[in-house]
Order: sequence, then C-alpha cells, then structure tokens
Amino acid sequence: MATVLEKVEKELNIPREQLTHEEVRRFSEIEIKNLSIEILRVCSKYGVKSFDELWDKLERGEVSEAECLDDLIKLDYLETGREEMQNFLKEQNKSLYP
Repeated sequence: MATVLEKVEKELNIPREQLTHEEVRRFSEIEIKNLSIEILRVCSKYGVKSFDELWDKLERGEVSEAECLDDLIKLDYLETGREEMQNFLKEQNKSLYP
C-alpha cells in the first residue's frame, strides 16, 4: 500500500525531497507562529514585548518576582524555542537554495 507521500510524489511528479522539505518548512513556520502567539499572550499581561522588557520591569520594581517568575521562565523558553526554529528554518532554506 502506497503512502500519501508516495502517491503525491507519483501523481504530481514532485520529488520526495522537495515534498519533505516543504512539509518541514511549513511545520516550522506554523511552530514559529504558534510560539509567537504564546509570547504575545504572555507579554500582553505585563505590557511588554519580550523577556528582556519584562526583566527590566522586574529590575525597576514595577512587577514583583513572585508576580512574574513563572512567566519569565515561560518567556525564556518560548523565545529560545522560536529562535531555534527560525535558525533551523534558515538553515533548511540555505541547504535547498544555496
């Protein structure tokens, strides 16, 4: 039994490597978008745009550590994940389109 990928490859005459690359690219773009949405959701609670801005608010005493610690940790994780996905996507594009 042929897989969906095999059927698309054969019927549309698109090489498997190109199909796989497009799937990975699309997944990466969706993941970046999802991470960005979650970052915006967390940041909007504090009126900031990034981990660094929230950290600055904490240092200035505008928010307490108890109030924002979980969100700081979450923002760090989300921003790191988004950056890694963006770098991965750039590398994938470079390998396909040098």
